[in-house]
Amino acid sequence: MNKKQTVIIGGGLQGLASANALLDRGEDVLVLERREGVGMETSFSNAGMITPSQPEPWNSKRDIIKMLSSLGNENSVMLIRLKAIPSIFTWGLRFILNSSSKRFHQTSLHNFNLSKYSKDLTRSFREMQNITYEESTLGTLKIFRNNQSLNESLNSLSKLRDHGIVYRELNVEDLVKVEPQLKEISQDLKGGIIFEEDETGDAYLFCKELEKIIREKGGRIHTSTEIIGFLSHRKKIMGVKTSRVDIQTNRVVIAAGSWSYQLTKLLGLNLPIRPVKGYSTTLDVEDNNLCPSYAVIDEDLHAAITPFKNRIRVAGTAEFTGFDDELKKARIDNLLDILKITYPTLASELVQEEAQIWSGFRPMSSDGRPFIGKT
Repeated sequence: MNKKQTVIIGGGLQGLASANALLDRGEDVLVLERREGVGMETSFSNAGMITPSQPEPWNSKRDIIKMLSSLGNENSVMLIRLKAIPSIFTWGLRFILNSSSKRFHQTSLHNFNLSKYSKDLTRSFREMQNITYEESTLGTLKIFRNNQSLNESLNSLSKLRDHGIVYRELNVEDLVKVEPQLKEISQDLKGGIIFEEDETGDAYLFCKELEKIIREKGGRIHTSTEIIGFLSHRKKIMGVKTSRVDIQTNRVVIAAGSWSYQLTKLLGLNLPIRPVKGYSTTLDVEDNNLCPSYAVIDEDLHAAITPFKNRIRVAGTAEFTGFDDELKKARIDNLLDILKITYPTLASELVQEEAQIWSGFRPMSSDGRPFIGKT
């Protein structure tokens, strides 16, 4: 094998995007994915939003209180399971230490700038490659069922206004004009915010398009390939040990999402990332006249409802449970209830028994920022 090749561990959205970028720089790229295909984990059935409007980490004081009060409450939006506490104890202390107002604002600004840059690159890539993944450039809506949440969100956004975030506050009447499907629940709403520069799209379909492009450019993707270790000498990478073969390389990109910290642990590195389980349910929509046009975010419920072509997806909840991938009925029921209280008529028309249910693990760092760069 060519030692100068770059091996990318992880065939999800981040790993594939990295592969494409390196191929454009003339690199020799090999992607290794443990699942049977690309985009089968966190990228498979998430909310499908590209939202610079959502830069805040999940360690606000309000969210921390929600988490701590969630113990034993299966219906809580943010849930910590007792069995997960040992694995997140040290990480959790760092998570709390990073929740100061100053650090929270710095992280929000950092994430906003990175998200905006990412969204602009995605748009350019889509237009250049002429691909489609059921994307929408209408933007997203945040809806609020109480004034306190609305005011808190507006206050957070005001701190980013000078840095380029674009948003517009809507009263209930204007909110319904923008998204008529919310008229049914207008009496329960206090207002909303529209982010017209946000985008949505199906991340899995995007991954499949990336897969085609990478192969066309000469990149290689090996699926069903487990990483079992690394070859190293004097603290330098010399190769990757897989379930199939040892691969010599001195250039490795780890883009394995929530599993990244387990891989770096093999190298003696402590990456403060832990999995946070999320759920989604996707239902077919036969009558498009009932389907909303905008993706809607309900911050109080930590949930999002995203319309795709002939489908609608409800995604959300945050569950600290390690890598337990069991589909908990109560969590799925919560999502269906969110759909019912947001779009009652639409929910009544959907065949819930045929819903595609899914859970995946979001990689969450202790400060809410991604890790990009050399170790």
